Amino acid sequence: MILLVHNRTFGLFLFLAVAMLLSHAFRQLFNMYDQLNEKANKDQRTGLFNHSYFEEKLEDFIKEYRERGTTFSLALLDLDDFKKFNDKYGHPQGDKLLGFFGQMLKEVCEPDRLFVARYGGEEFAIILPGYAQDRAKVFIDNLRKHVNDTPYEGVEVLPHGCISFSAGIIEVSEMSYDKSQLVDLADRALYVAKAKGKNTVLIYGEQSSLPISIEDEMNEIEQQIRIFLSKDVYTFKHSKRVFSYAVEMADELRLSEEERRVLALGALIHDIGKLEIPRDILNKKTRLTNEEWEIVKKHVLWGKEFVLATGKYKELVPLVELHHERYDGKGYPHGLKGLEIPRLARMLCIIDSFDAMTTERPYQETKSFEEALHELERCSGTQFDPVLVQVFVPYMKRKMDPSLETVRQEVHGEGDSFAG
Repeated sequence: MILLVHNRTFGLFLFLAVAMLLSHAFRQLFNMYDQLNEKANKDQRTGLFNHSYFEEKLEDFIKEYRERGTTFSLALLDLDDFKKFNDKYGHPQGDKLLGFFGQMLKEVCEPDRLFVARYGGEEFAIILPGYAQDRAKVFIDNLRKHVNDTPYEGVEVLPHGCISFSAGIIEVSEMSYDKSQLVDLADRALYVAKAKGKNTVLIYGEQSSLPISIEDEMNEIEQQIRIFLSKDVYTFKHSKRVFSYAVEMADELRLSEEERRVLALGALIHDIGKLEIPRDILNKKTRLTNEEWEIVKKHVLWGKEFVLATGKYKELVPLVELHHERYDGKGYPHGLKGLEIPRLARMLCIIDSFDAMTTERPYQETKSFEEALHELERCSGTQFDPVLVQVFVPYMKRKMDPSLETVRQEVHGEGDSFAG
């Protein structure tokens, strides 16, 4: 102040200099604080947020849901067969894969302002603000396909031949908005996705239940098809998905318990004959020759022989042998037509075709659910039973848009059943 009075110019210069130095010092302190804070919240291997910060943010989103009703979904992702990669190449290379995968998640999620963190080990978490579970599943499924199609050196040792992950999704609700419960439910869905053959995204609650009386049989047959994991992981996963659809359609068709049992177990084992197909044909990525196609078509007869050889599941033979027969008589192996084909085999034909149309293999295009349903309707009366198509297609549309279920109940009532 004295300098400002007696030497205004020098005093003003000195005052500004001190102010600038203090300002710079404070900026440096704030930057150091931000860096330390960010470092404390970040996972060093992946550059993503860490587990502790994820839990803080999840609490924040739950609080916002309670106060404002803003929805969100939680997805837990787990890298498939990461241990095999680690065992083959060592932990340093495994850490690099984690970092590579983490950056992919960050690049895809940041533009939509989604929160992504490393949950622990090879498990990751994504919070999707404003996403209902169906929309979240579409996003995570597209992410999964993107990951499948991204090359990375060394992943040929993995069963899928590419980077893949399984995921479980849960949407916040009045019944499940506790932090630990949300994580637990997402983890349960993730567990089921793993059990279905991995490289799968599942919403909690999508898994269907079966009568307890056939669970042991289901486990026994599942052990038989697990050999596909070493020969053709696609067929293993396909069988598990077809099984899931079959369980759902058993409910929709109001089947008896025995019919439910036959459809579910038949769906699970329907492609068992493919074990006899040479590996180079089974996994061929280019178009099959006529000779190779004739070999593939024999899988239904080889499957029949396998089932008969067990002596325990003869009632499953029609589904294993006839699921490629067509309603117009142009299918194989016998060219049966219309009602000559057992009803459950006609239903399995629809389910099997739908899953084949909508299931991705790395680097190959597939149909969307809507396109596949349109294809079923287009081929109704030729390839597929028209009556059963009119059961399956509306069911799948309601599943994609749950609001249509209310309309169905008003039109049909709870007691209606379907004929076939």
